Amino acid sequence: MKKLLTVAVIAAISSFSSLADESKQLFNQVNIADFPKGDNAYYLSSHYFFAPQQHSGVWDDFGYLNTDTNIQAAYLNYDNVTDIAVSGEWFATKEWFVFGGTEDISHIRNDAEIGFGYLFADKLKLSIRYQDRKYGSDQTMLKAEYNHQINEHDYVGVTLDTESDFDTWTLSGRYFKKLSGDQFISLDIDHEKDYYFNEDYTSAVVNYYMNRNLSFGLGSYDSDLGIQAKYFFNDKFHLGGSIIDFDAGEVYQLSFTAQY
Repeated sequence: MKKLLTVAVIAAISSFSSLADESKQLFNQVNIADFPKGDNAYYLSSHYFFAPQQHSGVWDDFGYLNTDTNIQAAYLNYDNVTDIAVSGEWFATKEWFVFGGTEDISHIRNDAEIGFGYLFADKLKLSIRYQDRKYGSDQTMLKAEYNHQINEHDYVGVTLDTESDFDTWTLSGRYFKKLSGDQFISLDIDHEKDYYFNEDYTSAVVNYYMNRNLSFGLGSYDSDLGIQAKYFFNDKFHLGGSIIDFDAGEVYQLSFTAQY
């Protein structure tokens, strides 16, 4: 759990034509990671929004808060173990929303969660959810997400996700800023406190967008160093890769994203 990372890979693109309208509703990603001792992980995900999402100035950032009805599905294969997860969020009104999800479908746990929340002025998103776990204790989770929009492009976002007893929690933040021309910078910081595993985990990653087609990143993952880069063919397709130098060995990741 401490060094669980989203993994990264691949693809062939036959056409890179771009439309004038760069808003997107469907986000697909294929990832692969090469871990020490020859272990590989494969991750596929698809996320659909029922309303167009407008990017913040770069082609992989669409704002901090999800404020539209959406549904997503993911598939993970690691060390010959597969996991399928499905979840959705439905806004009954502009403010009130409900959501539900399940993971490890038809496998070992069949864990599930349901919840509801309220969106205040498109800035503060509060929610509560109940997690039904086959192994381990059921728990109630609380989440608060806040976005401060500085101007058309720049913003600061903060999220606190915690158990109702506050023993285990995650605090994360994102700062996104336009520099000049097509240059942008982003900073992501996360801190996780896990009471059950007696662990604290902190990561910080900064990304510099040189232009609309290329970005470079440098990060610290609980004091382990990582570098990453993305190449954007256009507003629809981009390719990413990273190397993280963990104590147990280097982890190599590749990802391919197609969004429409």
